Amino acid sequence: MKLEISMVSSLLIVGMIGAAFWLATAIFAKTLQGKELEKSTFRMFAWLQVLTAAGFAFSHGSNDIANAIGPFAAILDILRTGEIGSSAAVPPIAMITFGVALIVGLWFIGREVILTVGHNLTKMHPASGFAAELAAATVVMAASVLGLPVSSTHILIGSVLGVGMVNMDANWKLMRPIGLAWIITLPAAAGMSAVFFLILRSIF
Repeated sequence: MKLEISMVSSLLIVGMIGAAFWLATAIFAKTLQGKELEKSTFRMFAWLQVLTAAGFAFSHGSNDIANAIGPFAAILDILRTGEIGSSAAVPPIAMITFGVALIVGLWFIGREVILTVGHNLTKMHPASGFAAELAAATVVMAASVLGLPVSSTHILIGSVLGVGMVNMDANWKLMRPIGLAWIITLPAAAGMSAVFFLILRSIF
């Protein structure tokens, strides 16, 4: 089934979903604020967080892997058919390769990002982590269903920051370089892509 939804409507829907989960997270965090939680509560949310983490990983793969494999699949289709089509088949081996590459990158160079999001941005415990991951997974999955390429990392940081805002413990000093990176990376990637394309076009 293909949903005929405009880009503006899709953005509004994803925004409303994110706002709804942010509100739910805020209400939930307020109930936890200033209360001494029992170990059994932490243990329960620790197990539940395994499910939300798996859900976020699934939604992450549905969007970020699709973002990465999209241009690659289009190139393969052009090489095979000799023309630019409206759609392109994606070989299963390509999806597996890109998925493995994601895991390898996470394993070798993702630890600093894990530390930043999971510890330095705000103090987290299993209950707040559950709320943040549930919100992020839902928003990314909704974007994937609507066909919107989004940054799952940015969405997760927004979820974690929402918890920190409610608990009055958000590390705004750390958010400054993160926000600057969000602003710089888009034009930087576009500029580098244009330069590489011009170089390759002059060679071939």
